[in-house]
Amino acid sequence: MNTLTNSIVLAVLAVGTAVLPGTEPGFEEDRTFQSVAVTQGGQPRPLLPGTVIRLRITDGSLRAQAGGNLVSGRVDTGDARLVVTGQRTTDLSYSPEQRAQDTWWGQFLGAGPQWARTGDELLLWIDGTQIRLAAVPEADRPLAQTYWLVESTSRPGTAPVPAGVHAHLVFHGGAVTGGLACNWLDGGAAVDEGTVLVSGLGLTKRMCREADIRLEIAVFDVLDGAVAADLDVDRLELTDADGNRLHLGAAF
Repeated sequence: MNTLTNSIVLAVLAVGTAVLPGTEPGFEEDRTFQSVAVTQGGQPRPLLPGTVIRLRITDGSLRAQAGGNLVSGRVDTGDARLVVTGQRTTDLSYSPEQRAQDTWWGQFLGAGPQWARTGDELLLWIDGTQIRLAAVPEADRPLAQTYWLVESTSRPGTAPVPAGVHAHLVFHGGAVTGGLACNWLDGGAAVDEGTVLVSGLGLTKRMCREADIRLEIAVFDVLDGAVAADLDVDRLELTDADGNRLHLGAAF
């Protein structure tokens, strides 16, 4: 057990939410933290294979994920607690096991866990569950496997991404999946250096607001055939043959 975890365990037993010895005040924003250990009732709680918990807070907004759907909302980190308001979760069709893990993670965040930080480590805990996370070094995000949030589009006449809407894309295993306002898309996507070749793109047919439909059309139009991909650290620009662009930012 490391120094931070040991300090927190002792503090939970002795003083509850008091400031912990050896920890640092203030939540460090604009950093992605990734889980390295999860325990429940003093015993390891394994996550699903290939999944980790990720969390990032920027300007009082939280983005978090436990391998599946994205959780977001406003967050207050005062009094050494994470208090999330307006919590929202995307609704991609993951396996029942992944959905159960997403539900557990969302409930953990919604319960207002306590937190403590020392250097590059962060510990969250509540009701016998502890999640230890480490800061991820800032580096270029890979185009594949990154959760890309659609921030804007240059297509004429397109409304901005509506507030609170998780328009996003994920490129993985020769495919692209994502949520566009209120519908979901999926198709083939061969990722190469500076190019993505999109094919067989399909979209669900939910009834949506007019502004959402315009956004979906803009995204759908760009993702057609060979698309130029310009990646810069945590920003991605996709440009089609007609010069229409999608501007995206990494969620983590």
